[in-house]
Amino acid sequence: MQKDALFFRVIFICLIFIQLVACTSDSGQSEQDVSAEVPQPVPTATSTSEPEPIPSIFPNEIPDPVRTLADSDSSLRASEHRVLSGDNFLENLYERPFTSQEMIYQPDVDIYSVDFAYDVEFYYFTINLNGVDDQSGELQGVYGIEFDRSLRGRGDLLVLVENLTEEWSIINVTVLVDINGDVGGPQPIVADEGFQGSGYDEEFFLEGEKVAFTRLSPENDDSVQFAVSRELLDNPEGFLWGAWADKGLKNFGEFDYNDTMGFAEAGSPFIDKDDYPIDALFSLDNTCRLPYGFEQIGASNPGICKSVPPPLKPTKQPPPNT
Repeated sequence: MQKDALFFRVIFICLIFIQLVACTSDSGQSEQDVSAEVPQPVPTATSTSEPEPIPSIFPNEIPDPVRTLADSDSSLRASEHRVLSGDNFLENLYERPFTSQEMIYQPDVDIYSVDFAYDVEFYYFTINLNGVDDQSGELQGVYGIEFDRSLRGRGDLLVLVENLTEEWSIINVTVLVDINGDVGGPQPIVADEGFQGSGYDEEFFLEGEKVAFTRLSPENDDSVQFAVSRELLDNPEGFLWGAWADKGLKNFGEFDYNDTMGFAEAGSPFIDKDDYPIDALFSLDNTCRLPYGFEQIGASNPGICKSVPPPLKPTKQPPPNT
C-alpha cells in the first residue's frame, strides 16, 4: 500500500515538472515572436562619422578682369520699343530684354558687359546689367554662364542662379549638363526649326571641389558674380563661355531656343521686320562666346565673338524712362 502511494506521488511530481517545462518553452517562444514583430534599430555610418563638407573650397576676392565681353546695349532705343543691333535668331544670339508684344523694357535682363578673371581654383564672371526690375528694385531674372568645352558651338554645361544672395553661396545655384549631347540640335548654334531634343537634361550635384558660387556684386546691385571651380569643368585646357539673362521661358531643356521655334513664332525686336514685335521668345538676352586657353582666330568656332581683340569695358548708360 505504501509502495502504491509512493508510485503515485512520483507520477504527480513528473506531471508537474512536464507542465512547468512546457510553460517556460511557450513563454520563450512568445517573447521571441514579439521581439520579431518590433523593428530593431539598424546602425548607420552617419551616426558615428561626420559628413563630407559641401563644398570644400571657397572663392577668394575676385582678381582684376583679364578680359571684358561687350554686349549690345538695348537701353539706347528702349524708349522706342526696339533694338539697334545684337539679335540674330539664326545664330542663337538674342537681344530681347522686353516683354512679349508690348515691348516694355526690362533693364534687369539687359546685359551690357561681362568681366572675366581667374585664380588657381576658380574662374570668375561678372554679368553687368543695365539696371534692376522697376517694381521690385531687384534682379528678377535667371542668370547664367554657359560653357562649350568641345569648342564646336554646342554648350555642354550651364551654371544658373535665381534669387541672389549678398555673400558667396551655393544656395539657388543650379548646374545643368547635357548628357546626350543634343544641345544645339543637328547644327550647333544654327537654327534647326522643328528639332525635338532634351537640351540640358540633368542637374549636377555640387560637392567637394566641384562647386559654383554666386552673389550680388558688393559694388553694384545690378551685377551678378559667379565663381566656377576649375574642378567643376574637369580642368579643360580651353573652352568657350558666354552669358545669359532670362526672365521669359527659362526652359533650359529646350536649348537652343532657335531649334524649337521659327521666326514667326519668336517675333523680332527690329521694328522694320515683318515679325516685329517679339512674341514667344521674350525677356531674354545673351552674349556671343569668348575663348579661354587658346588664341582666337577670327570666327573659327561656332558662336565665338567675331571681334578678335579684347574689347574695352563700355561706360554704363542709365536706362531710359519707359
